[in-house]
Amino acid sequence: MRRAGDLTGRAQEDRPMNAATRPTLSILLTSWNTREQTRLCLQSLADTVDADLDYEVIAVDNASRDGSAELLAGWPRVDLIRNERNLGFAAAVNQAYRRSRGELILVLNSDIRFHPGALSRMLGFLRDHPEAAGVSPLYLNLDGSFQQHYIQLPSFPATLALVTVLRRVPGFRRALHTFEMRGEDFSRPRRLASGSCLMVRRRILEPDEIFDERFPIYWNDALLVRRFDEAGHQVWVVPDAVVDHVRGASCRLLGPAIRYRHLLGSLVGYLRLTQPRHRVALFRQVVLADHLLKLLCRRQVQLTLPDLRAALRADVGPLPDGDTRDWLIVFTRTAWPAPEARAAADSRTARGDRLLLVDPPASRINRRSRVTALTDARWRFTPPTLLPFGAWLPLVDRINRQVAAAAVRRWLDRQSGVRLLRLDDHRADCVRGRLGEDEVLPDPTPPPVPQREFA
Repeated sequence: MRRAGDLTGRAQEDRPMNAATRPTLSILLTSWNTREQTRLCLQSLADTVDADLDYEVIAVDNASRDGSAELLAGWPRVDLIRNERNLGFAAAVNQAYRRSRGELILVLNSDIRFHPGALSRMLGFLRDHPEAAGVSPLYLNLDGSFQQHYIQLPSFPATLALVTVLRRVPGFRRALHTFEMRGEDFSRPRRLASGSCLMVRRRILEPDEIFDERFPIYWNDALLVRRFDEAGHQVWVVPDAVVDHVRGASCRLLGPAIRYRHLLGSLVGYLRLTQPRHRVALFRQVVLADHLLKLLCRRQVQLTLPDLRAALRADVGPLPDGDTRDWLIVFTRTAWPAPEARAAADSRTARGDRLLLVDPPASRINRRSRVTALTDARWRFTPPTLLPFGAWLPLVDRINRQVAAAAVRRWLDRQSGVRLLRLDDHRADCVRGRLGEDEVLPDPTPPPVPQREFA
């Protein structure tokens, strides 16, 4: 299995363990541009941990740009490893694990918040059940509702339903619902696990890694649970140990295309390790056919055809590094530098977001789009115009704007960051849902601007 390289502080990772000073618990915390979530996680940990518990916190920051590493460096009891680039979740956990010394290991995502007593109840379950190899808590959403975030090994029909239109076919839909454990009873302890908050005994783990680093973000936890099952190790969910989970705080920053390529590519890698070759070939053919059918029906697809083919070879592509600020995409009434566009730029970039101002379609046919960097936080997007006379013909205008939305999405899919959409032009309402946006902000409806101001 692959080992990550180019690490800062690598010489300190493999410290020899002294049994006399070994703590009870090693907490392995991973971080990538989730400063506020990390702060809340560490605060909830400090509030719930028993005073007599001997524990250590080993945090790995994957080259965050939002101050996460600085927060961790100044937090009490945190031993920090700072990476010079984003190595992914699996490699970061393994780095922390190689430095850890505890008899028990807690793999912890930065978007977890402990309820009072949660940690002690997880520890107590392992103390009272020596046959149990590990334990996970009960997950809640921030609104208090139940969150199903547990690892179930998927059947082959479930994998097809997960990524294709077959999810609408009854048999495949039933397999997907079984994989998602819909309607299951989580009111009692049961044999399940979750990689977001997983406490296990060191003795059941490999000596130098927990996760397979060929799976940087997705499906590494499923392979770990599969290995536990094959070895007869029991991992339990304890419903009286409760945590809140934001779910995907870091993954949202990847952008839809990067996120989906990692999900699909890692799923293909998982199938190659767990399924016969003919099933892997069938999976690839069905996913490719599903993609081509969506294109034929003019449906939105997650990946370009070259990226899809790469994912079907289990090539997840590079991990994003660098700028992960949120995007505000504004479809403007008039081309930059209209006053309302300037106002949007000033208000959003002051918050630290990136702004993409999309010009309205031109009056003449234009086959190419153009992106112009105005500052390090503002970009102007001049989209292609497929048909002329859109200013006078509503149907033509709608087609042009949907073409513009497709061009904008292709460009954004190569960028990381959460996407927020605002429509300063009411005629651009037809682009909603075509940009993979996470949220649509309300239109501030500024007053009309006299034409003479643009002369």
